[in-house]
Amino acid sequence: MESGNSLKSLLIDLLDVPGVCGHEEPIRLKIEEWIRPWVDRLETDALGNLIATQEGQGVRRVALFAHMDELGLVVANITAEGFLRFTTLGGLDDRVLPATHLRVLPPGYPEVPGVVAWVPPHLADPAAKETPKTIPASELVVDVGAARAEEVAALGIQVGTPMVFRKQVSALANDNLASRGMDNRAGCAVQIKVLEAMAGIRARPTIHYVFTVQEEYGLRGAVTTAYGLQPDLALVVDTASAPDFPGVPAVYQGQYRLGQGPVLRLVDNRMITSPKLSQWAWDLAQNKKIPLQKGVTGGSTDAAAVQLARRGLAVLPVCFPCRYTHSLVETVSLRDLEAAVDLIREMLGNLPFPAAREMGG
Repeated sequence: MESGNSLKSLLIDLLDVPGVCGHEEPIRLKIEEWIRPWVDRLETDALGNLIATQEGQGVRRVALFAHMDELGLVVANITAEGFLRFTTLGGLDDRVLPATHLRVLPPGYPEVPGVVAWVPPHLADPAAKETPKTIPASELVVDVGAARAEEVAALGIQVGTPMVFRKQVSALANDNLASRGMDNRAGCAVQIKVLEAMAGIRARPTIHYVFTVQEEYGLRGAVTTAYGLQPDLALVVDTASAPDFPGVPAVYQGQYRLGQGPVLRLVDNRMITSPKLSQWAWDLAQNKKIPLQKGVTGGSTDAAAVQLARRGLAVLPVCFPCRYTHSLVETVSLRDLEAAVDLIREMLGNLPFPAAREMGG
């Protein structure tokens, strides 16, 4: 079966479906619906990870990982006046929270629009010497238009109700797209396009496509899935924060750029990638004339969890540059995403077996 979705249209569709950390069911069900025609087996484990399998020839097994959860908020308290106090789910910076639009998602009830309240300068405390630059999330509230707590309850909203930012997708120059949630719906889109392409190839290893949960909350979904699958080789598709705009510290400035291809994430805060695996990928990209970059960055990906599963697994983070990560305007290049699809397809057709397990040093 051929796909009816371009990578761009697929990505935009993925962005529209909510999937806050720990509440990924809506996006999981949508991905499952899209990929069902191209896989031999679908499984959802106890944590909510979606594992799609294409059976292959021989005994070798490869796993691809892309997390489907997104940053969001969760209701922590409801005031008598009907405002929602909240905590964050995932690594949200307090600076991006005020004056934003939200989708409040009470289970079993219609979605409720909301906004994060903001004290305008007209009402600033005249006794204060200066306006604080960042307001802590603990001091902010969400306004859903209710006048008292009973009205909030009637909407189905209670402590524990998840909330996600309302997204606006902007098509920028040079095939760039900006929106909240590119991390990691763009990775999911890449993985789905690889899955579709590999469905038509007979000579392939068994491939597990894992769409993980709770990556933004401690890489939790990948921990259990990698342990259970124990693949010969794992590839993790995620973002690499692009350091190609003004204001980035000099240590990172200009390592890799948007639109110049995917990124081999060599070192981050929780993982050092195998030099042998990185060199294999680099040489393959050069041979196939696929643009590829190298990077050292902060943060981490599911690859850090996969690498430590059982006695250690061979894993390579195949990332794509993303500007302004963990903001409401995460920006990616469609050219980079297409190149990532091409690179991963070539990797799956030119695997370093039988030596993949010995490429950890």
